[in-house]
Amino acid sequence: MIRAENLSFSFGDFIVEDISLSVAPGESFFILGPSGAGKTLLLEILLGIKPPRSGKIFLNSTDITKAPPEKRGVAYVPQDLALFPHLTVEGNILFGMKERGEEVQKRLDRWVELLNLGRVRHRRDVATLSGGERQRVALARALIREPRVLFMDEPFSALDVSLRRRIQIEFRELQRNLGLTTVQVTHDPEEAFLMADEMAIMIGGRIEQVGTPNSLYNNPANRKVASFLMLQNLFLATVVGITDEGFLEVKTETDALLVDDDGKHKVGDEVYLGVRPEEIILVRSERVEYHRETPNFFFGEVTGWVDLGHYRLVNLRVGDWVVESWLNIRAAREFPMSIGEKIGFHIRPGSFSLLPSEGDRS
Repeated sequence: MIRAENLSFSFGDFIVEDISLSVAPGESFFILGPSGAGKTLLLEILLGIKPPRSGKIFLNSTDITKAPPEKRGVAYVPQDLALFPHLTVEGNILFGMKERGEEVQKRLDRWVELLNLGRVRHRRDVATLSGGERQRVALARALIREPRVLFMDEPFSALDVSLRRRIQIEFRELQRNLGLTTVQVTHDPEEAFLMADEMAIMIGGRIEQVGTPNSLYNNPANRKVASFLMLQNLFLATVVGITDEGFLEVKTETDALLVDDDGKHKVGDEVYLGVRPEEIILVRSERVEYHRETPNFFFGEVTGWVDLGHYRLVNLRVGDWVVESWLNIRAAREFPMSIGEKIGFHIRPGSFSLLPSEGDRS
């Protein structure tokens, strides 16, 4: 549907080079990264608001690199929604439509129904709308134009958490049902994992990795991606052998571990081992003897914990390691612990990610 090839552009001293992306028809595509990564700038290049220094942009097979935004057949929902206070709800939705005939009225009725705006469609003052209603009006204004691609720049960020999640789920269902092609910018990994079919991780003006949410979560390309996607436990290690069972044996400064062989590393390679907090399996004291022969079983000293609503974050020290583990809050209530206590835990060999030690893209 939309394809970018080798885009380069700059804004002041910020330079972005060699950006290539491809978004399939009907796909929900996210550009995910921290603040200052160049996400909004890339979106403006794709929209035609700013020209690239080099490279090309295609919509289907048509080169639209030099086409103005209004000639691209796309629509845009900005972060601030940009509703006009002097216009009614219907006036905002219809803003920019050159014709106001029967066909446009049918489109208006359709999007009012699909976006559940019937109760407020005749509201004269958009300032009286709730955050969710304002969001829906901005979406209706974009979608009534029947764009080939809908671009959005963090449009849900101003909503409170519970409303934000509900609107995200509603829009994701709508996007799937209608086959809308969307390109969305966000700094929120949870939002991207909830709504994306495919996403690109952008850090410091570079696309570090592109893939499905599941592939990026389980197989980050490097330490930058892993850290941004909250893979907190990262340890430098060396591959020292391969067991008869086919596991890689890796050695850290503290201990040796068994790790599933990903087929990319050989004896002598230096790697970073990554393991997510939810993959650290804490063992109750009465079950310790049962797990002593379990691969990657250790004892860790509890150095602290904090309850974060639906889960407990536990810090454990193992030699020079500091390991973060999560317990869902129900399990935490049934797992008493105290500072300084030694707790057993294990990590399955398949729970590790193996990352290049230099942090470059693999």
